Amino acid sequence: MELIEQFQQAIVNGDADRGADLAEAMVTEAEVTPDEIMDSLARAMEVVGGRYETGEYFIPEMLRSADAVERSLAILEPYLFKRRHDQAGVVVMGTVKGDIHNIGKNIIISALRASGYEVHDLGVNVSTSKFINKVKEVDADLLLLSAFTTSTKPALVDVIKALEAEGLREKVKVVSGGASHSAELAGEVGVDGFASDVKSTLAVCRRLMDQRRE
Repeated sequence: MELIEQFQQAIVNGDADRGADLAEAMVTEAEVTPDEIMDSLARAMEVVGGRYETGEYFIPEMLRSADAVERSLAILEPYLFKRRHDQAGVVVMGTVKGDIHNIGKNIIISALRASGYEVHDLGVNVSTSKFINKVKEVDADLLLLSAFTTSTKPALVDVIKALEAEGLREKVKVVSGGASHSAELAGEVGVDGFASDVKSTLAVCRRLMDQRRE
């Protein structure tokens, strides 16, 4: 089994020590590119999320895989994102109420920070009031709402309604993200953009920040 495949399996298994060791090895393996590593993390995230949805994995397994990702990213970040930029904007991000998926969010946050964004991570199962309070506190440019399944649509709608009620909707751009997201869902919820992976998230954030500066 190739190094990258072993790494992916370690994440799926929630083996943080093994994942960190393999991450260290990949940094020294010239043939393992940053794109390959990010793709491997994305595939691992899909497997873990799928196993949770089917009842094969439960919260403890999810948390172990999330810890494995966090430990690995601490080693991989300098290699994955060698170029740092001036601050690109202020972001508040969290997984919405009723959802405890953490792995994808952590990967996105790592990529955003590496791209120069100031990111405030609220964690998982975040209440609407917590999102609103943090947006106010840090004067956020972007609010990223992570939601793995379409069952979290009511939580997304609730955040949008709360922003409108607080007079913040025109001040912050909102992006929803997750494996189940689509243009149709984004339109129904009323967000400014949606994304399903790292590349699309960075592209949407850049587009929305450009709009704010116009």
